[in-house]
Amino acid sequence: MARVAAEARDAGIDGTTNELRGTTCAPFGAALEPVLREACGGRLSGINWFRTHWQRGGAVTGYATIRDDKGVERDAVVKLPVPPTERTWLRRLQDADGLAPRLYADGEALGGYDIAWVVMERLPHGPLSSAWDGAEAQLLVDAAVRFYDASSKVELEGDAPRRDWSAILKQARSAVRRDGFPHAQQWTKALKKTQKKLDKWLAAWDARPTDDWCHGDLHYANALTRDAPPNGPVVLIDFARVHRGHWVQDAVYFEHLFWARPKRLAGVRVCSAIAKGRKGYGLTVNEGWPKLASIRRALIAMSAPVTLMHDGDPAHLEASLAVLEREAG
Repeated sequence: MARVAAEARDAGIDGTTNELRGTTCAPFGAALEPVLREACGGRLSGINWFRTHWQRGGAVTGYATIRDDKGVERDAVVKLPVPPTERTWLRRLQDADGLAPRLYADGEALGGYDIAWVVMERLPHGPLSSAWDGAEAQLLVDAAVRFYDASSKVELEGDAPRRDWSAILKQARSAVRRDGFPHAQQWTKALKKTQKKLDKWLAAWDARPTDDWCHGDLHYANALTRDAPPNGPVVLIDFARVHRGHWVQDAVYFEHLFWARPKRLAGVRVCSAIAKGRKGYGLTVNEGWPKLASIRRALIAMSAPVTLMHDGDPAHLEASLAVLEREAG
């Protein structure tokens, strides 16, 4: 949820190029660079390593060039270590009509260590921003639908992630009792109404179809383009959170980032637009999706006192209250 604040700053990325505001991080990457270049058959140039503000642990990123199979030098992004899910989906989506960055080289070990890594296409434009003249929301919706179409050909596995929403509601009610919590009385009233409806909501939510692959992190900072603004189509990045579920989870997640700034969606009704796009590809929609979307909005909104009080956007906290009051009645 801290991404709400990051999204307001375009996740630390400015303009229409994919330059990242990061910090130099040479030691870890530099130590593995010779092994990595050897793994790429000598096709990889020297690497300019850095760590973005949102990267955690030992993960680092670097810019380089790499010679492709035709001997052409290509601008590339090097990432290591890479979560297994991200590498798997990058590989799966290579034939998805340009939906994902081109993967030039990858592996699951370096120098005898279990370190997954990728060398992939460096996209010249993005992340999506106001430079796309209001087209950015629909471009991202289109990319999401293309992802659902491509991923529908991949066999489902595992279970949909579950959250303890009852525990989250309890934490939220506790949070609003703290001194100085904004609009505490309104929150208390809305959360009491939520408590009365939660069991019914969860019964419907837990019974939802979970036969989609969800991107899991659908927002502007994970969307770039090969052509200059305001052109598309969008190339999606960051597949580390792909999971089994219902498409409405992606839709409401993206939508909720702009509850306090709806103009950033340029009038696009995200859930409806994705439903329409899915139908256009012959994908299932589930006619009960509007109810599921309302429930998901309520669950995310009720979580706001827990997730946004200390590291979030005050305007988003207030907007979440308005959403919860509407959904809880």
